[in-house]
Amino acid sequence: MTQPAAVSTSGSLKKRGDTPTAIARFVNQKRLDDTMAIQKLSQGGRPSKGPRHTFVVKLDIARAEKLRAIMELLDTNAVEYLTPLVAEHVDSINLDELRNQEELPIQRSA
Repeated sequence: MTQPAAVSTSGSLKKRGDTPTAIARFVNQKRLDDTMAIQKLSQGGRPSKGPRHTFVVKLDIARAEKLRAIMELLDTNAVEYLTPLVAEHVDSINLDELRNQEELPIQRSA
């Protein structure tokens, strides 16, 4: 019994299971990376704000739902909404005071 024939990339008939060498050597990821890089460079976009660091915050469910509702009502996303709030809070902290806190006197019972 013969196997069904398949057409290769060159158009010739081959047995099913034979992979044409052109396809076997094809590296899809490299091609996609090159294509994406070209598209990204050609699209332009907003100027970079410089290097950033990502923090993950886990809120309880009630606060997370409230935050999601706030963002929906304001038609914004978490990054645009939370970044200025966190930045304002971080800027308000005096590191020198925080580093030089005196220890509170603790009464020890015998």
